[in-house]
Amino acid sequence: NCSMKNAKFCCLLLLIFIIQTLCFPQTDLDYFIKSKVEESYNKVDSSIFLASKAISLKPKSIYYIQRANLYLKNNDYNKAITDFTKASENNNANYQIAKCYAFLQNWEQTALWLRKYLSGKNKIPSNVIKTDTSFLKFKNNLLWTEIWKNNWYSDYENYIADIYNLNAKGFNSDIYDLIDSALKHYPQKDELWLWRAKAFELGNNPKEALLSLDKAIKCNPNRADILALRANILEKNGKNKKAITDLSNALNIEPWNMQLLKQLGITKIEITDFNGAIDDLLKYQSFYYNDANSLYFAGHAAYLNNDLPKAIEIFTKALNIDGSNSDCYFERGRCYLDKTNYNTAFSDFCMAIDLNPNKGEYFYYRGLTFFDLKNNIGACSDWEKAKNLNYLQAEQYMLRICSEIKN
Repeated sequence: NCSMKNAKFCCLLLLIFIIQTLCFPQTDLDYFIKSKVEESYNKVDSSIFLASKAISLKPKSIYYIQRANLYLKNNDYNKAITDFTKASENNNANYQIAKCYAFLQNWEQTALWLRKYLSGKNKIPSNVIKTDTSFLKFKNNLLWTEIWKNNWYSDYENYIADIYNLNAKGFNSDIYDLIDSALKHYPQKDELWLWRAKAFELGNNPKEALLSLDKAIKCNPNRADILALRANILEKNGKNKKAITDLSNALNIEPWNMQLLKQLGITKIEITDFNGAIDDLLKYQSFYYNDANSLYFAGHAAYLNNDLPKAIEIFTKALNIDGSNSDCYFERGRCYLDKTNYNTAFSDFCMAIDLNPNKGEYFYYRGLTFFDLKNNIGACSDWEKAKNLNYLQAEQYMLRICSEIKN
C-alpha cells in the first residue's frame, strides 16, 4: 500500500530529525534559526518543538514571540497568549494578545490589550487595525467604539499613517512632498528617511535613495533592514565591497536572518572571494536544506575558483534536491568538460537544453563537446543554434570549422 509506505517513510524522517536535533549539541540560536526554517516549510509542529528547545536554553523574548506566532497559526490561542505575555515589553506582542482574545471572544481582555498596544510606541496605522479581520466580531461590541473615542496617535504617527496609505495606493509624486514635509518637523526619525529612500529607489534615483539611507543609519545604526536595503542598492550599482560591509553589519544585528547570509555569499562571488562565498552559502544551506538555489551559487563559486571536484559535488547535491535547474546541469557539464570527461559533460548539456532550449550558451558548450567527441556535424548544428539565440561567440568556431565542412 503506497499511502502506508509514505506514512512510514515520513515517520522515519521525523524520527531521524528528532534524533539528530537531540544528539548533536546546538546553541539556542541554532534552534531558533531551525524553527524559522521549519516554519518557512510549513512544518509548524517541528517548528514549535525547535522554538521550545531554544527557549529551554535561553528564554529570550524573540524566542517566545516565535513560538507564540506558531501557536497562533495552530489556533492554540491560550498558549499563544502565555508566550506573547512573556514578551509583552515588545509592543507588537500586545497587539497579538489582543487578537488572540478577540478570537476567543473575550471582549474585555481584547479591549484591555488593544488599549495597552495603542498606548505604546511603534504602532501600525489606525486604518490597518480597523480593517484587521481578527477584530471583525469585536467591532459589534460597544468597547470597540469606546476605544476609538481616544486620540491615540501623535502628529509623527499620523505622518507615518499617511505615508503608509499613499504607499498602499501606489507611489506617486505626493509621497515625496509628504515625506519631506514630515522630515522638516522630525529630521531625526530613521523611519522617515527609510520611506524617502524607498520612494527614490522606486523612482529609479539610487543616488538620493543612498543619501537617505545614510541619514537613516546615522539616526539608528542598529536597524538591519535599513542596512540590508542599502546593501541591495549598493550591489545593484556595482559597489559590492560596501554592500558586503552593510550585509555583515546587518547579520551581526540579526544573526538569525539567514537570507542576509545567502545574499552575503552571492555578493562575495562578485569580488572573487570564492572561498568566503562557498562557506557562507553552504552554511545557509545547512539550515535551509531544501534550497537548491544556494547550492547553485556555491557550486558556481567553486567552479570559478577552479575547484572542479568541489563544484561537481555541490551541483550534484543541488540537483538531488531540485532536478529542474538547467543552470546546475549546464555548470556541472562545464566542469566535466574541463576535466575532459566528454560523455558525462554531453549528458549534462543535453539535460540543460531539454529543460531550457532557449539559451544559446547551452548549445555553444554542447557544440564544443560534440567537437571534442569528433562529431563536427553535431558541433556545427549546435553552434548554428547558439548563434540564432544571439550567443555570438559561436561564430568564430563556425567560420573556422563549419566552413570547412560546407566546402
